[in-house]
Amino acid sequence: MRSKAVVVGLGPAGAAALRRLNELGVPSVGIERKASPEDPPVCGEFLPEPDAVRFISSKPSISKAFSYISLARKRNSISAVRLEFEGGKGFTLRIPGFTVSRTELVHKLIEGSEYYLGDDVVGLRKVGSEYVVRTRRGREITAKYVIACDGYPSTVRNLLGEPSLLPPDDVAPAVNAKVETPSMRKDLVFMYSSSETAGGYAWIIPFEDGVSNVGVGLRLSYVKRGLSPVRVLERFIERNPHGYLTGYAVVEPPRGRWVPVAGFYAEAEREGVMFAGDSLGAVNPINGGGIFPAMALGILAAEAAWLDSPHAYPVRAWSEVGAVLEVGRIYRKLVDFLYRNWSFAVKLSYLFPESMLTRVIKGEKTALYHLLRLLGRGTRSGYPRRTGPASRRSR
Repeated sequence: MRSKAVVVGLGPAGAAALRRLNELGVPSVGIERKASPEDPPVCGEFLPEPDAVRFISSKPSISKAFSYISLARKRNSISAVRLEFEGGKGFTLRIPGFTVSRTELVHKLIEGSEYYLGDDVVGLRKVGSEYVVRTRRGREITAKYVIACDGYPSTVRNLLGEPSLLPPDDVAPAVNAKVETPSMRKDLVFMYSSSETAGGYAWIIPFEDGVSNVGVGLRLSYVKRGLSPVRVLERFIERNPHGYLTGYAVVEPPRGRWVPVAGFYAEAEREGVMFAGDSLGAVNPINGGGIFPAMALGILAAEAAWLDSPHAYPVRAWSEVGAVLEVGRIYRKLVDFLYRNWSFAVKLSYLFPESMLTRVIKGEKTALYHLLRLLGRGTRSGYPRRTGPASRRSR
């Protein structure tokens, strides 16, 4: 089989890429290892309203991503995010948003496109100027471009012989369950940080009709020291903050996934293979949000294939998405310090202005960002950041 582009992985990034390719008339095919894409999702499924994050939603690819998101129904409207620190201060952050079903969103995006489900890529070789993609079920697809949206760690990166694993500090195992929460406020996202939610936080996100996404994300480095994400989630439910989980009943049991939390962590493009979504690091390191950044990267990769200009993809990917995620990575340095010094974090919570914390959680630049960046000059992040400067270079 021959096509111009193959999209590997049909999560939000791959589904957005496939839809954009279809819109542009580019012959393309998608491959998804699950029998049904995003079923079930492992995600809080919360998105900010575009007007609440104008510093990023105004960028063309992000704006396009939000237009795609509107294809799915808004399941619930959120007026604010409540962030609390164990033993410290709580903050009500005015970040209006909404929830969507990732499953519905992805299925809407891939309507009308060609794709194969229940199959995954096991081979990738370059023949002349094209790639031959081989799947576990014996399919062979020849294409000029490969758009790798296959999550973390990326199989496509491995097949290219590139390192695909990050240091434990830069990966967060996350678990999420769908839970009936009759006592939870419907208009409020609840985030909880404690010494147990090491490097991350626990959440209750009202999804729809009295059901919430309840979960926790921890840094892998702490898991390796003995913390269990599932056990931390169980203790969070037992703690029952504010009685929000009184009368709860599990609808879907906890499921987990690996979340890269370093921003862009490797090259965005290599000889016609473009990486988008978690295979590049499209997750904001300060808040864990990744749906619309991932979709934006899928859109940009599709447009690069349409233009026959894959080398333009890293430049646009960095300027429209990566640079914003880098702001979150700078803030994450402070988060890492505070989790290592939790008693200090509790005291500092009483000094933090609510308005500044709102902007920090969004991933917006503040005076604190500029201070942290200044303090961080001359230090190393602990691993080679191949995509940061490299993605901004013209070739």
